[in-house]
Amino acid sequence: MKTFITQEDTKLIEDRLVAFETSTGCELLLVLARASDLYPAASWRFGVLAGTALTFIFSLFVDLHHGYLWPLAMLTTTLLMVWVGHFEGPKRLALSELETERETAEKAIECFHTLGTSRVSHKLTAMIMVSVLERKITVLVDEELKTKITQAELNELIDIMRSHFVAGRMDLGFTKSIESLQDKILKDFGGRASGVNPGELSDKIHFI
Repeated sequence: MKTFITQEDTKLIEDRLVAFETSTGCELLLVLARASDLYPAASWRFGVLAGTALTFIFSLFVDLHHGYLWPLAMLTTTLLMVWVGHFEGPKRLALSELETERETAEKAIECFHTLGTSRVSHKLTAMIMVSVLERKITVLVDEELKTKITQAELNELIDIMRSHFVAGRMDLGFTKSIESLQDKILKDFGGRASGVNPGELSDKIHFI
């Protein structure tokens, strides 16, 4: 996971996180996930499709005289490809958009509750979560922030992050989106959203 972000970048993002919370009076949860799910079905899909294709190609060059050797060859190749399908690159090829949308949404809600809202005493919490395998970004806000910040504005934050991530700058993706969220909160609330000093959540990126 941390090959995607250096220690220096992590420190820069976490410093920006502290500045955000001090300025807005809100808690901000940052989550960087390797994947939102293990996707066992995707590994099997890759295995079956790749195994069938390889067996067909193999049959063009090798003449097996005994008919029972063909299903045996297909089974062996399929199982090998299922194993290969557990690796990130092949697995991503077999993922469906519907599948990744569902799993990342469920994981984001789970993280927002278990790592965020269940640990604070107020309703001024936001979360930015990146799931690397699916290349998905999710931004969630708590009840009080929802009264001022629209989904369209949250989508703008996602677009900011995605543009920097595509350029290979995950550090800028996080810091610029944090800055944008801070500006929106200060503008919409006419200053700090709360007089309470945040600090109930960790000021560190959660690597999961």
